Amino acid sequence: MPNAIRTITRSFQQLVHRHLAWIHRMTTTYPRRVVIMALLLLLSSIASIATTRFEADIFKLFPSQAGPLKLFLDSLEWTGGAKDVYFLLEGEPSLLPVEAERLAARLKTLQVDGTTAFRNVKYRVYDTSEAASFARFIAYAVTHPQLYLDPAEAGNYGVKFDQPAINKALDRAGTELASQVGMGMRDIIAADPLYLRELILPRLKKASQALALDTTSPYFLSRDGQVLIMIAEPAQPVQNIAFARKLVAGIEEVRSGMKVNVSCAGAHLSAVMDERVMKENIIACIVSSLIVVLGLFYLTYRRVLPTLLIPLILFYGVALALGTAGLFLSSISIISFAFTALIIGLGTDYSIHLYDRYYSERSLGRDTGEAMGLAIVETGHGIFTAAATTALPFLALTISDVRALSELGLLVGLGVIFSLYATFFFLPPFIIAAERRFPAVSYRPLPRFGLGWIWKKCLTRSGWIVGLSALFFCVLLVAACFISFEGDLKNLQPRHSEAFLAQEKMEKHLSLSPKQMLVALDGHLPAELMERGGRVETLLSEYQRRGNIVSWSSLGQVLNNRGVQAEVLNSLQQSLAGKRPSEAVRGALQEKGFAPEAFGPFLDSLAGLGHAAPVDESEALDHLGRSPLRGVVERHLIKDKGNYHLLLYINYRGAEFHQQTFLKQLAAIDPSARATSVDLVSEQLGGAVKKSFFWGFLLGGALVLFLLLSHFSSLGEIWHSLFPVVGGVIAMLGLMVLTGMRLNFMNAMVLVTIVGMGSDYGMHVLHRVTALDMHEAGEQFVQSGRAVLLSALTTIAGFGSLAFTDYGAMSSIGWATNYGIAATAIFALVTLPAMICRHRRS
Repeated sequence: MPNAIRTITRSFQQLVHRHLAWIHRMTTTYPRRVVIMALLLLLSSIASIATTRFEADIFKLFPSQAGPLKLFLDSLEWTGGAKDVYFLLEGEPSLLPVEAERLAARLKTLQVDGTTAFRNVKYRVYDTSEAASFARFIAYAVTHPQLYLDPAEAGNYGVKFDQPAINKALDRAGTELASQVGMGMRDIIAADPLYLRELILPRLKKASQALALDTTSPYFLSRDGQVLIMIAEPAQPVQNIAFARKLVAGIEEVRSGMKVNVSCAGAHLSAVMDERVMKENIIACIVSSLIVVLGLFYLTYRRVLPTLLIPLILFYGVALALGTAGLFLSSISIISFAFTALIIGLGTDYSIHLYDRYYSERSLGRDTGEAMGLAIVETGHGIFTAAATTALPFLALTISDVRALSELGLLVGLGVIFSLYATFFFLPPFIIAAERRFPAVSYRPLPRFGLGWIWKKCLTRSGWIVGLSALFFCVLLVAACFISFEGDLKNLQPRHSEAFLAQEKMEKHLSLSPKQMLVALDGHLPAELMERGGRVETLLSEYQRRGNIVSWSSLGQVLNNRGVQAEVLNSLQQSLAGKRPSEAVRGALQEKGFAPEAFGPFLDSLAGLGHAAPVDESEALDHLGRSPLRGVVERHLIKDKGNYHLLLYINYRGAEFHQQTFLKQLAAIDPSARATSVDLVSEQLGGAVKKSFFWGFLLGGALVLFLLLSHFSSLGEIWHSLFPVVGGVIAMLGLMVLTGMRLNFMNAMVLVTIVGMGSDYGMHVLHRVTALDMHEAGEQFVQSGRAVLLSALTTIAGFGSLAFTDYGAMSSIGWATNYGIAATAIFALVTLPAMICRHRRS
């Protein structure tokens, strides 16, 4: 090792030694002052936590300032998907409309704090209260067929004016007017007695629906007839969490007693229910892991006071971490709060190593002061380096622009550091005070957990152990090469929450296709956007013709531009040649006993049909936007902050739609066009996570390497300490592949944990096993190995308890940690001592 590096590392070691000696002096000489200062820091942290806001929105954990994710979130805001509440009614098909009416009536009268809870409730293609406006739109649409009529239907439109067709339509109108149904149809029949609307409405209804609905039903009914969906807009945004909680409570009351099953989804329900599920899962994990950790500690050392001090140390470390983070973060994700379970595993390690050394020295006959000095200064040096190698890789993640990584890295890094100092400042003075009060306490030999047997096998079978470890490593290395990345955020949500299950039902019964892409064109004038949209529609038509996409939806599919209008008018003139529609209909009305005066506007419009001209698109948009079918406009044309956004929806199944090729062609047609889809969002987030993780891993690894250089005197010792971490990372990835797991945005963080903790395990063994005599070295290995084993078990109890949560993000962290920490501990406690024995003998 170069002299310059030796000088730097020696200086660093001396600095750490002086710092630990100062801690020893302060905790043993001025224990009360230490406790008072610690309490003052705790109070200030609690004050900071009280002003910190916790949130459950998973999308805020990722960069959303640009790219597909920004467009995705913007589209949710534009179309109301981010604020609406969805009710799914399932049951006997004949009961669905009746129960929908009951539920809608209850929701419309639901109140929160004395005000109406929902602005509107939609479950029909158009509300019966809007019959007048619907009739006005029908009157306009059927007499301006050039705007809304599919060019392929132009011939059928002309057939409607043949005398047999006119008579048949009027007979039908007379029958409907004579029935009870006709009481609500009077204005519509007056606006369109020939049922010309049947050539126009299916096209409009299909375009107004983001879901696969039955176009023949007046309700939002799935095509399979099994699910009816109701969409309600809450009066307050989801950010008003107090309103959201009361709204959810009201919904629970409203849907009770229904004869069909009613499930809910939406941002308000997710904010309340998912938050509750996450909190319950986190609390259960914290409590269960704490019980396991305390049980392991007590069964090993049989001491009540040190066991009871562990929760105090952990609470102090978590409180200071949250309080300090609150000074830098405006809010903290509830997912990041799961770091509490991680600190239970990580923070307990330092108490174990410190107390195990103290207990071992006391059992050898040393007095309290000498034993505590060795524990704090000598073993404390290893603990300090271990904590730094764990905390710094996490803190390195704070450079990430992915909030999920930077926030979790900051919290865990701070939690490790504060837990370390809580151990140093709380454990020694309380133990010394207990020794003074109960001086007759005996220290019996600690359990060896079979570590002595492992050391003996390493002495006699080191070659076999190293060889089998190498084989195990190589097998898992091959498996690790097949690891893949999970980018679907849905799989990170609570798997059994009502919102998640309702979302799955919507995908099963109401989805137009397994996947969807959204294309957005931005501009200042609707006419300009319609023209640009037409070029994109031409491209989409070619993709659909080739079978690359299932379908697509745009405003241009229901609203004809001037060129298509001219085509429709030309077809109509040919199909109406020789016919006089107005006079033919007037005569038929008189013959059937109708008063022609009641149909005056319709007849007058027919008179001008022969010399009709193309109409400006803005006029058509205005009429459509004021009708009950305004959803066509609201879904495809958004006005936001003075700008317009034309949206086109592409439905596709999977790999047959080559998205990158399409995006290149789209950019050639319209360079400013934007696109988003689940695949594109996953790709963006995956790239951001990989980039952030790479730099965080690189920086954290460099810091760990520097700390190891400052701790050990040779490169061989550094390699021995790093071997368990390399093996642990490879084993974790390999086992994840073999058990069907994938890397995702959250469990990638476990790799950072393994880097820090894996080097800790190897470093603790090498730091302690220094004797040249193999018997004495074996005793040192048993002492250090026992602490490493307990540390691994407590870490698995802390992290691993997350594996059994319902929240996919946290569950993946738990399983990945179980694999990684277990493998790292095996390499540190079995392979590493075998390598040490071979090295010492050589």
